[in-house]
Amino acid sequence: MSRKVRLTQVAAIQTISPHLKRFILSGDELSDFPAGQEGAHVKVLLPHPGKTLPNLEINSANAAVKRSYTIREFDARNKQLVLDFVINRHQGPATNWANTAKIGDYLGIAGPGVRKLSDFNAVSYLLIGDITAVNAVNGYAKFIPPQAELKAIVTVPTRADVITMDAGQHLKVNWHIADENPPALSVEVLKLAQHMNKDSQVFIGLEASELRAVKSVLLDDLAFNRLNIHATAYWKQGLDADSLGLTRKRSPQ
Repeated sequence: MSRKVRLTQVAAIQTISPHLKRFILSGDELSDFPAGQEGAHVKVLLPHPGKTLPNLEINSANAAVKRSYTIREFDARNKQLVLDFVINRHQGPATNWANTAKIGDYLGIAGPGVRKLSDFNAVSYLLIGDITAVNAVNGYAKFIPPQAELKAIVTVPTRADVITMDAGQHLKVNWHIADENPPALSVEVLKLAQHMNKDSQVFIGLEASELRAVKSVLLDDLAFNRLNIHATAYWKQGLDADSLGLTRKRSPQ
């Protein structure tokens, strides 16, 4: 990830579902932010409690709390970066900030990082995510050629959390609605992917245990090419983001 940190302000806030709140960030320091990075992530640097400005010194003794968010959109002309925050699911520094944030509030932005999925010349793609990865699915789909086979499944808490995807007509999402008691996501993935090319490029962004179940289906049941599966645990039940980061360092995917 680029180490450059930019100071931004909240220009607009939109509640787009019961569990997603969209923030449009702006600022002159976004003037050199790279275009065409939808699906990649940035690190959000949060102000410490009681402070207005975040500490932009990443490695300082009093460094800001950092959380990763996927780019939904970047408007280079207007210098506006769009991120979606999951709300009303749990508590944590970023969620708590998002619940009380108002227009004019400050955030630091570091990045963007490297995309997990980078091969956009394949003939077949499978994108799998939950509400935390919905913008990765949407962002990656923007770079997948319309002639390629593209299948996607996204699990969300409620039907009201089904949001508009703007990647084009070739992205047709199978929505997995958790509160409607559907079959396990891994079962749905098995059905969706069983006739796909085994060399399909695959992105998975899920809770850690669900990721393992889905990855097992693709590798053990369907014999997908392991080298083409790009998976990341966006979160882990019972762990905060800092603890998950330490777990990843000890036991990388």
